[in-house]
Amino acid sequence: MKYVLLLTRGAWQESGTAEKQAEVFSGIMEWFGRHRGDGTIVEANQLQPPQTATTVVLDRGSSTLVDRPLLEAKEAIGGYAVIDVADLDAALAVARSFPMPDGKVEVRPVVER
Repeated sequence: MKYVLLLTRGAWQESGTAEKQAEVFSGIMEWFGRHRGDGTIVEANQLQPPQTATTVVLDRGSSTLVDRPLLEAKEAIGGYAVIDVADLDAALAVARSFPMPDGKVEVRPVVER
């Protein structure tokens, strides 16, 4: 079964020292490599920071562009991973192993057709 892990950007990215940032990033890259290697992660990408987002607002056939993220939030999605595992328990185990000192991982099942 496929799940998407939505990975938030942790506060460590803005407030940590360069050494701490490098240490955390190294752990994250190791995590991705391990799970790609065993076939759990089938797709993954890091996203540019929220301030690079442009939102298209649709309103009854017309559209407006807004130079900001869709959601105004303290936390922002920093990346995602699509995983293929047996069930929700396995997906949660993968999410819990994400090496982020702070932040959150949202786990959502993919609608497979």
